[in-house]
Amino acid sequence: MSDLVSQLTSLAIAAGDPSADLTIVAEGNAAVFEPSTNRFLVKASGVVMGKATIEDWVYLDLAKCAQVLVDANKQGVSKKLDKAFDAILKESKTPNGVVKKASIETMVHVVAFDLMGATWSLHTHPTPVVALAASKDGAKHYKATVFPDEAVVCGPVPLFLPYADPGLSLGLGVYQGVLKYQKKHERSPGQIILGNHGLCTFGSASSEALSTTQIAVKAARVRLGALSAGGIKFVGKREAASIAYRPDEILRRKMLSQGK
Repeated sequence: MSDLVSQLTSLAIAAGDPSADLTIVAEGNAAVFEPSTNRFLVKASGVVMGKATIEDWVYLDLAKCAQVLVDANKQGVSKKLDKAFDAILKESKTPNGVVKKASIETMVHVVAFDLMGATWSLHTHPTPVVALAASKDGAKHYKATVFPDEAVVCGPVPLFLPYADPGLSLGLGVYQGVLKYQKKHERSPGQIILGNHGLCTFGSASSEALSTTQIAVKAARVRLGALSAGGIKFVGKREAASIAYRPDEILRRKMLSQGK
C-alpha cells in the first residue's frame, strides 16, 4: 500500500476527529493527486472520515474527470453528462482493485488538481464556516480577510460561491468560480467557501491542507464573534495582500507546503 494512502487516511482521521468539529457522519472528503500516473485518490462514498481505513480510497483518472467538467462548462449540466459522471464514480477502484463508488463531491478535487495545481485537497463542513455560509449575508462576510494569518495561510481574498447541488452541478460551480477568480486575481484561491455547504482547502502537503482548514475555521469563529460585537472590520485588501506576499510569510507558506 502506497505512502499516499497512509497519509490520506491520517488526514481523514484528523479531519474527522469529533473534537475538531470539521465533519460528522459521512460528511466531507479528501483527495491526493499522483502526478506520475495522472490519477488521484479520493474517499469512497459513504465513508466516515474519522473512521477511514486504507481500504476506503479509490483511484480516478484526472483527465477523464476534467473532460466532463470542460463539457459541462460548454454545454451546461445535462442528463447525459450526469450519467457519464455517475459512471465514472461507479467504475472507481481501490489500489487493491476492489470496485467502490467514489464520493459525489469528487469534482471539487478535480478542480483543485486540474485548474489550481494542488496536490492535496480537503473538503469539510465546519460548523462556524457553515453558519456563516448559510447566513443571508454570507458573501459579504467573506469579502475580505479578518486577521493577518488568514491572509497569509488562506490567501488575501476568499472565494465565496453560492449553493449548488452536490455532484456535477457543484463541480461546475467551483470550476467556473475558480476560473473567474484566477482571471481577476491572477492566482488561485486558498480557501473556497461553499454557500450553505462547507469549506475547501488545498496544499502541496497534507499538513498544508489541514493547517489551511484550521486557520479558516478560526477565521470563521472570529467573524461570528465580530458580528456579535457589532460587526466585522476587515483587514484592508491592500494590507492583506502586502502581508500575504511579504518574503518572510512566503517562506512560512513554503514550509507549510513542505509539511514542516
